[in-house]
Order: sequence, then C-alpha cells, then structure tokens
Amino acid sequence: MVCYGAVLTAADDGFHLKATDDRSWTETAWFAAGVPERGLAIWTYPLFRHELGIMSCGIYVWEPGAEELWQLPYYRTWWHLPIPRDAELTNLRLPTGLSYQCLEPLTAYRISYEDGSAISLEMTFRALHPPHEVGVEPGGHGHIDQLGRVTGELRLNGERIEIDCIEMRDRTWSPRRESRQRAFVSYSYGAGSGGEGFHLSTRWRPDRELHEMLTGFLLRDGNVAPLVEGTCEIARDDLGRPASVAVRGRGEEGTSLEARGEVVSRIAIPSTPWFVWACVVRWTLEDGTVVYGEHQDTWSPALLRDRVLRHSR
Repeated sequence: MVCYGAVLTAADDGFHLKATDDRSWTETAWFAAGVPERGLAIWTYPLFRHELGIMSCGIYVWEPGAEELWQLPYYRTWWHLPIPRDAELTNLRLPTGLSYQCLEPLTAYRISYEDGSAISLEMTFRALHPPHEVGVEPGGHGHIDQLGRVTGELRLNGERIEIDCIEMRDRTWSPRRESRQRAFVSYSYGAGSGGEGFHLSTRWRPDRELHEMLTGFLLRDGNVAPLVEGTCEIARDDLGRPASVAVRGRGEEGTSLEARGEVVSRIAIPSTPWFVWACVVRWTLEDGTVVYGEHQDTWSPALLRDRVLRHSR
C-alpha cells in the first residue's frame, strides 16, 4: 500500500476526527532531534485515541551506554490521560509540558517541552521536502514521513546542548489494534546537510525469508524520488540487539540506494502493541558520504523472543 502524490492538505496537520467509529483509531505526531555525532537522541511522541477519549505521551533522551529506560538521561511516559477538550495539533499544549505549534502548514513546526530543572527543550523543524505520503485517503487513514532541519536548544540536567541536525518526523492516523502479535517491521533513514538522504521501511516475510519494502524514498538536492524496491539486512549481537544495518534500493529513472550503517546508540522502548529497538545510526552512502539518522526495529515481543532464542541455540 504505497501512495505518492499531493493528497494532503493543511487540514492534515490537525486531528482526523469522525473518520471512523473503530475504537482502535489512533493518531501520532512524532518528532526526533539530537546531536547524532555524539549518539544523543531526543524523541517527542504523543499518541491519541479519540474514540476512547484518552492519550499517552512519551519523552525520551538517550546517548551511548544507556539502553534501558531507567538508565536514560531523561525519560517520562504518561499513559491513559484524558485528551484535553480544546486539543488541536496545530497549537497543542499538553499538561505533560509538551507543546506543538504549526508555523507553516506541512512544513514548519515549533516543539517545546519542560519538566522543572531536569529538562527544557525548544526546537524548530523545517522540512527539506514535501511530506512523503503513504496510503493517504481523503477522509480516511494515512501516514507521512518527512525529513527536516531541526535547530534549537536542549537543557538537560544543567548542561546546555545546541541542536542543529537533519532528522525525521512522521504522522499516522489509522486503526492500531492491540491484537497484532506477529509483526516485525523496520524503519531506517539518514540524511545530511548537503541535501542527500533516504528512507526505507520494510516488513519481514517469513514465507520468503526476506524483508519486503513497505515504502521509501531517495532525497537528492531537495528532490524526492520514490523507491520502487528495497531490502534491509540487520546484523545483531548475541542479545538480539541491532549492531549494523545495510539498506539497498532502486528508485525511479535508474536512481539507486546503498547505505551501510553502524549503530552508535540505542534504547529499548515498549510501545503499543510492540517493542522497539530505536537506534542512532552513522550511515555511509554509496559514494562514501557519511550521514546520520536512525534505524527502528519494531517487533511483536513474542516474535522477537522466539527469534533471538532460536538463533542463540
């Protein structure tokens, strides 16, 4: 299910209310940032279930040597909060301390977060290209991925950290059922200040013993070219953690993708209904250019357990 085009409108920066009566309907608005050269990463990740009237909100900051949630320099997750009655994604202020403001539709956003003396975050995302649409249906479900330049400042436990990086945001609005227990999908991307980058998502097909492309694109000189095929190979350590990643793909009109990535830092995140290894990755592109980004290993927990145990025997 891949859709490329210009289906989106400025209204898609907001909630998609009354799109369905499916009680599992979910909307997310994820932003990433950090100082990738030192393996420092920041996630802001609110999740809304309007049909249930509840939401969650996760804030994650990690760096090398901190993988479990209790080890992170900063981590907070709120579950089962009531969605504020006046909540709107284009000008969002949550009681958790997280704020989003749309500065330019589908293009620029301000993100703020504060938690006493422990942390304060002020950053701005400005897109490098139009949103990459995946299965967007007017009045229905959809997903977008978009690389952008993120600038701002993080104050963390008394340290002032400047943010100036190329990172990703994504948005999903669709049903998300808790019964999905046999999934394994990957989400990889990297980009540099010179305007070169990529994104590739795959799902594991046990019947074919391969990672099948779900969606992806190449970014060259500010222009996006959809991938028409792609693969992802993940090397793991003895504990099943991603250690390195290789992605390959082919775009339209003969363009190609080949990137090899080394995991710089990673954390283990329980999500709903999945488990995620979120990794900062140093990518080397086919021409030798070095860029940074992420690799996300998203599993149904039982599937990951069985796979790791099987390979350890």
